[in-house]
Amino acid sequence: MKSVKYLIQVQEKHGLKNDAALAEKLKITRSAISLYKSGQRIMDEDTCLKVAVALKLNNPLEVLMAAGTDRAKKSGKKSIWSYFTRKQGKAVFQ
Repeated sequence: MKSVKYLIQVQEKHGLKNDAALAEKLKITRSAISLYKSGQRIMDEDTCLKVAVALKLNNPLEVLMAAGTDRAKKSGKKSIWSYFTRKQGKAVFQ
């Protein structure tokens, strides 16, 4: 899952030892973190924005696009997000 890597980056960047600390940092539940990491749920837009803020990204688009791609993949649909991800290229996902 592409979007989970951003959760892990937040955890590493802020030295958060566990999912409870990550959840507290993002002001979401620990169970939400667990569901995101296991792939049972995909981050919603608000959570993506919180992650982007925690990572101090200038543009939250890369996190939103990763979650959109994951959501489409999970539902078994062809992702229009992958088209835009390729168009954005490495500039977005570096």
